[in-house]
Amino acid sequence: MINDNHADILARLEAMRAQEDTMKRCFNYFEKNKVCDGLNESSRQAMMTWITQVQHTLSLSAETVWIAASFFDRYLSSGRGNSREVLKSKCKFQLAAITSFYTAVKIYEPVVLGVDMLVQICRGTYAESDITSME
Repeated sequence: MINDNHADILARLEAMRAQEDTMKRCFNYFEKNKVCDGLNESSRQAMMTWITQVQHTLSLSAETVWIAASFFDRYLSSGRGNSREVLKSKCKFQLAAITSFYTAVKIYEPVVLGVDMLVQICRGTYAESDITSME
């Protein structure tokens, strides 16, 4: 017997399945963009490892790393904004990954990670303005 709660859950799942069918899927952005300045799957893995280390150090949720990776991959797969330029520069690629993490923390964590703190974590490689403009 299905009660109202189960019917609601089933309706939501059906709506999510329908939405999945209409959403644009991520693709391997390294394969599509031939000019990647030496960037590849290993580069992405290195950034995700770095983000995970920062997440552990700051005692943040592991889910935040997954969300940041999703933001990062969807941005690079979109072909919009500066995403194509990001794939041509290791520096911009790293900045996009860092900014994706910053955005995920800002939205999903109960703590405030200031841009100034992120600049310190990056050892001054990027300025506050770099992160805010990438955001």
